[in-house]
Amino acid sequence: MPAKLKRLPPGQLNCLVLDYMKAHRKESPLTATSIAKGLGGRSAGAVANCLSRLAEDGKVRQAKRTPRAYVLK
Repeated sequence: MPAKLKRLPPGQLNCLVLDYMKAHRKESPLTATSIAKGLGGRSAGAVANCLSRLAEDGKVRQAKRTPRAYVLK
């Protein structure tokens, strides 16, 4: 069984998600699941919540409805 990932400080997941999306622009649009796997097994639910917040802040845009997939703005 893999080791449990360390809990991140507030706001850190936003940075990780944005950095991952910048590094993988050519694979866009990206789903929460693909980003979570790319971040080493972070929670897809936490990444999905993060993407929703980033969309509200205007940093990403939802590009597909099903499955929800996002691109950088």
